Amino acid sequence: MNLKIKTSLFLIALGLALTLQARAQFDDSGFKQALKVKKGAYISDGSFTGGDRAHSDFRVQNIRIASNPAGYDRVVVDFAGNDLGEKSRLARPPYYMVDIDHLNKRVNITVYGKPKLDFSTQATLQSAKKTKVLAKVDFIPMVNNDRWTFTLEGKSALKAEVFDLSEPARLIIDLKN
Repeated sequence: MNLKIKTSLFLIALGLALTLQARAQFDDSGFKQALKVKKGAYISDGSFTGGDRAHSDFRVQNIRIASNPAGYDRVVVDFAGNDLGEKSRLARPPYYMVDIDHLNKRVNITVYGKPKLDFSTQATLQSAKKTKVLAKVDFIPMVNNDRWTFTLEGKSALKAEVFDLSEPARLIIDLKN
């Protein structure tokens, strides 16, 4: 086979491999699996899922929001277990979904299970006022006992990178315009 044909076949195979790899990061419904470490991979529209579906009884201990000198705002959701009403260790975050709504400049975060809210919403709202890209945080009242949602609204359209950390369990959302 001549060099041009070998090169063409190689490029076709490489393109196919990259396409399959990119598609593998999304499940059949188009959700992207949250990362385990920060990689600088921001998306402007779509949904991330992550966490452990086995953790259904937990506490949202804190939601911390701050601007990072690298030009993004970081939102950290701290979780703890809830064992017979007492705070306990939680190795991984509970199951969650983070939906980036580019058109409405919004990111919706939903945690699934039986969440107990154990933090100061006022402290979170005050810290959000000091950020570069966030305009508003909305805490949605719990209507269902099996999930809780809160919303981050941007000053302009948002891009997000989502990852979670273990020991202690945390959900991290980095936002930029």
